[in-house]
Amino acid sequence: MKLLVDSDCLVGALKEGDPHQKVATKLLKSHNEKGDTLYVLNIVLQETATVLSHRTGMIAVRLFFQLLPSLDLSIIKLDDELEKSAWDIFLHQTKKGTSFVDCANLAVCDFYKIDGILSFDEYYKDKLVTK
Repeated sequence: MKLLVDSDCLVGALKEGDPHQKVATKLLKSHNEKGDTLYVLNIVLQETATVLSHRTGMIAVRLFFQLLPSLDLSIIKLDDELEKSAWDIFLHQTKKGTSFVDCANLAVCDFYKIDGILSFDEYYKDKLVTK
């Protein structure tokens, strides 16, 4: 199975006391053990670092950066084609507060035929993987 990891799953697994910590950690571990391929968009890594910096501090960001290789994530870079698709999706949204990064994740799912997203964000309701 090919799965995309969203920042809320990464933050949940890495931030001590996060309400999603147990579930996020279990999701990442179980899908790695099953041999699923886990992908992450480079801008999701940047978003994760920013959220950790705001909520916890730079020590957590440095720890995240050190742990990143052990998460066994295949990093997808947002190239011009993916960015154009992300903008197309983003500009068709009507809900206030829509995240460009969420739209970029959907563009990646479509382009790479990703089976689901490891996230707690209801925006992805049709793509969420919860087990």
